[in-house]
Amino acid sequence: MKSATHPLPETLGIPGIRVRTLIMIRWMAIGGQAITLLIVALGLRFEFPYLAAAAAILASFILNCSLLFLYPRKARLVGGEALAHLGFDLVQLGVLLFLTGGIGNPFVVLMIVPVVVSATLLSSRATFVLIAIAIAILFADWQWARPLPWNGNPPAMPELLQGAIFAALAFTIIFIALYVLRVSLEARRWQQALVTTQAVLERETKMSALGAMAAAAAHELGGPLGTITLIAKDLNQELSGDPDFGADVELLAREAERCRAILTGIAQRSEAEAPFPELPLSTLLHEIAHDFPEARVPITVAPAATSLPIVPRTSELRHGLLNLVDNALRFATSEVVLAATADTDRLAIHIEDDGPGFRADLLPHLGEPYLGPSRSGSGGTGLGIFIATTLLERTGARVRFGNRQRGGARVEISWPQKEAEEQETII
Repeated sequence: MKSATHPLPETLGIPGIRVRTLIMIRWMAIGGQAITLLIVALGLRFEFPYLAAAAAILASFILNCSLLFLYPRKARLVGGEALAHLGFDLVQLGVLLFLTGGIGNPFVVLMIVPVVVSATLLSSRATFVLIAIAIAILFADWQWARPLPWNGNPPAMPELLQGAIFAALAFTIIFIALYVLRVSLEARRWQQALVTTQAVLERETKMSALGAMAAAAAHELGGPLGTITLIAKDLNQELSGDPDFGADVELLAREAERCRAILTGIAQRSEAEAPFPELPLSTLLHEIAHDFPEARVPITVAPAATSLPIVPRTSELRHGLLNLVDNALRFATSEVVLAATADTDRLAIHIEDDGPGFRADLLPHLGEPYLGPSRSGSGGTGLGIFIATTLLERTGARVRFGNRQRGGARVEISWPQKEAEEQETII
């Protein structure tokens, strides 16, 4: 049976931000702002618009309290809702900075926090919007903010220094946000790809287990069903012409034979799908080739120059090879070749096709998820190759991708023989 492909979803899952997490972060901000306000107003007795600053803190307090009642405990904010809340935090902090010295206030560095939260948990679009909002607020605080609270005249800051502070803060916000966004997106891609790989492996394992259970059930039910069939035949011979029971007994005999045929078919299919837990590597390659009965181009298994070992018939090995052969079939012009070699140092499987080959710029990165098309004219995403590579690496293999000198792609899967012997298995 042909290996299933796994296309890239149009957008990677955005985890969003938990309401409880947002509430906790905002409580910390409210507490810090309130303590700072009290210290500056009561402790240092600096003059600034106390009521306006208190109103900004109160607005954040009211919004946080409302979140406790408007959302369930485990709710998450995504998309526009999350963007609106983080945008509010930026504006609220910008208002406080505007009232207390603008970019001359040491706490101006806190403008980075909402943007970094967005870069970690939200989409790139939301992060870019917040970057723009943060820089706009910084510019407004630079140009029009009230003086820094101070006893007497506040320290004079040259215009050039203020511009340098604005530029440094803007650059820092952009750099940190883009760095965190890149790392976060990479982590999301790998996590989603690994989840997909695990789901594929679990499905293959369950299908294999289901086949084994079906074979066992057919074997166990064969005895009782044989007895029922024998008794039904005897009754049918004795009551074949009986007007009351003859038709019923004949129907019972036919249905018993039908059940027996169904169980025999289940057992035969299970044995055909997984006849041996271990088999020669050459036989495994022929089995992989026969799994594509309607392939667009023929699959050739090259004869081995030396004897090949017996290998375990694992789900990881089979599905990994099927994915790579399927990829080769989609681009081959006239033929796909499977070959295997073995010597004292290593065991290797080669999959070659005469298609356009792998793109040179992606060759060093093949095996990573969501790279985009790996060959010219391809609509793929690289997820199938990632799944195959991950499954094969779980068997201890090393997967190398390259292009043939005469044209076409070449994939080499190799296992060190010494390591295999130490583990008492070939793969």
